[in-house]
Amino acid sequence: MPNRKQNSNIRFLDDKPLIEQLSLKERAISAVAEGITISDNLLPDNPIIYANSGFENLTGYPIDTVLGKNCRFLQGPDTDPNTVKTIRKAVKEQRACTVEILNYRKDGTPFWNNLSITPVLDPNDNVTHFIGIQSDITIRKTSEESLRTTAKKLEAANRRMKNDLEDARQLQLAMLPKSIPQLPYLDIAVCMNTAYEVGGDYYDFLVDSDDTLTVAIGDATGHGLKAGTIVTATKMLFDSLAPRPDPIRILQEMSRALKMLGFRNMYMAMTIAKVTPERLLITSAGMPYTYHYSIADNKVTEIVIKGMPLGGFPDFPYQSIEVALYKGDIFLLMSDGLMELRNERREFFGEDRIKSLLQDVALEAPRTIIEHLSRAAEEWAKMNTVQDDMTLMVMKVK
Repeated sequence: MPNRKQNSNIRFLDDKPLIEQLSLKERAISAVAEGITISDNLLPDNPIIYANSGFENLTGYPIDTVLGKNCRFLQGPDTDPNTVKTIRKAVKEQRACTVEILNYRKDGTPFWNNLSITPVLDPNDNVTHFIGIQSDITIRKTSEESLRTTAKKLEAANRRMKNDLEDARQLQLAMLPKSIPQLPYLDIAVCMNTAYEVGGDYYDFLVDSDDTLTVAIGDATGHGLKAGTIVTATKMLFDSLAPRPDPIRILQEMSRALKMLGFRNMYMAMTIAKVTPERLLITSAGMPYTYHYSIADNKVTEIVIKGMPLGGFPDFPYQSIEVALYKGDIFLLMSDGLMELRNERREFFGEDRIKSLLQDVALEAPRTIIEHLSRAAEEWAKMNTVQDDMTLMVMKVK
């Protein structure tokens, strides 16, 4: 309780005249966003005797049409009868209760309602009324259901996997798109060379109805079937989340889902870009930098974005960078296979070599650029066994 002597300038609510107290409390309850109802427990069927504006906004029912009715009119064909029984039992036993129940608005639209009912006692400890508080939790419930559905699909897919290297290779290839998008403003080429022991490289595309391109390129930790498992999960999540406009939100939702699926010590690095004829919006989670050749500057620079791989920190604050597009600009996205490729002296191929090679052929078509980089990689590695997948994606603005 506040010390009223120390707060002599404050006029507390119960110091005000009763009429003023009631008026302020009424306005406060009416202003609350959640739905609030009061039902009379002393009348048959517990009819509603008060509903605030939040209830009307939530359900679509005008206040004057619900007074005198029991709140069961919000129930519908898919309302869980067991949840209804829980509510009725709590009312009968005159105790508080909180449930999540599928209700229906006046227009028939279903919504998930976090319903809390609390008994109100008179001086003799008799329950005279119940206060109901309703909150719309549809977005959360839908997200949870989507993740559960994805988890079930992934568990089923994982059970079907065989512990064989060639199966892992075929699985990895099956996760890749069957064709490269053909767009009026962008020329794209991709190359993936798998290692002796299959790694976890992955790439994907989605083209929206307005020709917005969503690009993903990723690299799972580990090799073999374990890497293939997390690639499978990532593929299914990309198919579900790629239509969302914000690439940062896509990464965060992917990371949250992979974390929930319980992959121990397994993570997915990923770069995602949204591309339109005017600009590229890119974000990254633990992937090598993207290289950008600017036709205006005749120079290759790195798009530097740092972030933790997916599956470890679901709420990591990923960053994005927007780049304006000009005809002739080039973007090189890749996994770490090329830059970490070693020669006979155990030297890395390295970032500087990649930048120099890209600069040499920046005026060529994407397919030619990839062939140039691949030849350089072969000459560098020679007879050495390649230890990791190598994926290159080149996009050139038309």
